[in-house]
Amino acid sequence: MTTPPPRRSRRQTSATSAPEAARARVEALRAEILEHDRRYYEQAAPTIGDNQYDALVSELRDLEAAHPDLATQDSPTQRVSGRPAEGFAVVEHREPMLSLGNVFGREELLVWYQRLVRLTERSDFAFVCEPKIDGLAIALVYRDGRFVQGSTRGDGTRGENITPNLETIRSLPKQVRAPQGGTLPTAFEARGEVYLSKVEFSRLNEQRAASGEQLYMNPRNTAAGSLRQLDASITASRRLDLFTYQLGWVEGERPAATHYEAIAWLKAIGFPTNPLAERFTTIEDVATFCEGWAAKRDALDYEIDGVVVKVDDFALQRALGVVGREPRWAVAWKFPAEQAVTRLREIQVSVGRTGVLTPFAALEPVFVGGANVGMATLHNFDHVRALDVREGDDVIVQRAGDVIPQVVGPVLASRVGREHELRVFHMPDTCPVCDAPVEHDEGEAAYYCSNPDCPVRLARSLEHFTGRAALDIEGFGEVMCATLVARGLVHSLADLYDLPAKRDELLALEGIGAKTLDALFARLEASKSQPLHRLLIGLGIRHVGSETARALATHFGTLDALRVATLEDLQGVDGIGPIVAQGVYHWFQDTRHQALLDRLVNDAHVRTTEDAPARGGILDGLTIVVTGSMERWSRNEVESLIKSLGGKVGASPTKKTAFVVSGDGGGTKRDKAEALGVEVIDEATFIERLHERGWGDR
Repeated sequence: MTTPPPRRSRRQTSATSAPEAARARVEALRAEILEHDRRYYEQAAPTIGDNQYDALVSELRDLEAAHPDLATQDSPTQRVSGRPAEGFAVVEHREPMLSLGNVFGREELLVWYQRLVRLTERSDFAFVCEPKIDGLAIALVYRDGRFVQGSTRGDGTRGENITPNLETIRSLPKQVRAPQGGTLPTAFEARGEVYLSKVEFSRLNEQRAASGEQLYMNPRNTAAGSLRQLDASITASRRLDLFTYQLGWVEGERPAATHYEAIAWLKAIGFPTNPLAERFTTIEDVATFCEGWAAKRDALDYEIDGVVVKVDDFALQRALGVVGREPRWAVAWKFPAEQAVTRLREIQVSVGRTGVLTPFAALEPVFVGGANVGMATLHNFDHVRALDVREGDDVIVQRAGDVIPQVVGPVLASRVGREHELRVFHMPDTCPVCDAPVEHDEGEAAYYCSNPDCPVRLARSLEHFTGRAALDIEGFGEVMCATLVARGLVHSLADLYDLPAKRDELLALEGIGAKTLDALFARLEASKSQPLHRLLIGLGIRHVGSETARALATHFGTLDALRVATLEDLQGVDGIGPIVAQGVYHWFQDTRHQALLDRLVNDAHVRTTEDAPARGGILDGLTIVVTGSMERWSRNEVESLIKSLGGKVGASPTKKTAFVVSGDGGGTKRDKAEALGVEVIDEATFIERLHERGWGDR
């Protein structure tokens, strides 16, 4: 069970944290957010709630603001999460499908509104509000009035082509008609949300209970899983439904000048739209609408987790633009978590990749936040002690963000006369998985299993090693890794590369065929060519995330040089503080780790070098920041060009930045550059300067 850290408010994030501590926390947050993104968007199996996820992103955003040198283009604060799942063709979105920023009440909504007023220097604009459906976002393409393609949001720029599955939804029009007295664009995109009604969710679970199958946990995950079925007949059996909430790109003249008019147009030509959407001209009325639906949400036949608020005028939307992965002109008012009281039967312990033991609550099942809850997070032993929850207590449970439940605290009044029944929890002396002694350093919250060969630790390490940010070997999910360890096929990370020699044993595993295995082996072989920094990420060295791994790989160039580096050498790496340096140094001194590296290098022949940065190029010595959307190239292509010409790509403008290349929607980086007096140029001017320095067309 994944246990998220306690939510930290923005006031708790210190702008004066030590650089090394801030860097380590930033890397830890990014890794955790990416993992939660994968579980939510790609597997439809989240392990924390929306509120908890929002807190992680908020903490990361605050740390990046306090330490601009830690901000990066690939940070989760700068993009939409998720990526296409295996088994579906990839669709490139013509216009990005963005995420939304969140507010959690009237005060935060007013702060958002005041920012709009400041940016536009006006206050005479209207808003459109509608319930935020808890489902799966989709993009629908129509050409000559006929539905031709449907896709998921994916990572915001690339999604999954799920056209056959969407065609099974009865409320989705296969063909639309021109409005009376009007015409249809040649082609256009409508965006919406697929959901499962509460009635249909109950019907499916009644069927599963009758057949002895595990019940679905909530409508959102069931809807997402239904749309990702490779067999469209399964999707059809789920009776999904749909609301369209936005007009996307249009070929030709747009049929509306405002969002509210666009929704009316979509309804007129045959799309299902939410009848609860309303238009308001004051922010006070918007807040009242949001508060009203927070109180009435249970009356609806579908799950909602908030209200979406949008600036109505399209021209004003374009003027406001986008910052990071979020439009400035829209925000989600998120509802507070729902709560219930139940009996805490037992406090159990799970084991993570690094050996950390995490307590969690086994509860008397209770219906809360739209689902039956039997387990809840307790974070760590210090948190259990601070809450003073005991086995046998009646406890308050909430589903933060309507996904993962957590224990808020005990109902003290119910203890009266039952004190003798309650049991105070103590962390175990031995690992609940392998019985190895548990270690704990004074002053730290974490307790560790001391056995590096603990089966659960190894399985979680395999997941991390093969993950997208590390060696990126698809096919090694949670179940696969656990199975490999349980069957004795893998005893160390290096054993992954011995799997081709165990083909017959792997074919005997359920669900693995010859073609699947061939593809898996091909990806294993390809992973050997990954650059050094990805290997360092995969090794799971404490405090070493993507940025630290890149810094180490770039500085030392080869694994051999890093293996013999002294503590002083490591502390000399730009951006590496003493805490991180000590962790890296001690990891490489460990004889077990040395043996692992020897096998990876000598037997598996993984790559041990990093691509050297260009030297002596026409941009040598210049730090350049790139922001916004370009016309000639993508932003990644511009950044790659800068690096190939010897320049350094900065994450955020500083006084040392040579200049900022800004496309459309430059956002906060452009604003910061102007405030610092750093020159901002457009793409055309940047190309001119390259030509002036002797660069020719490529």
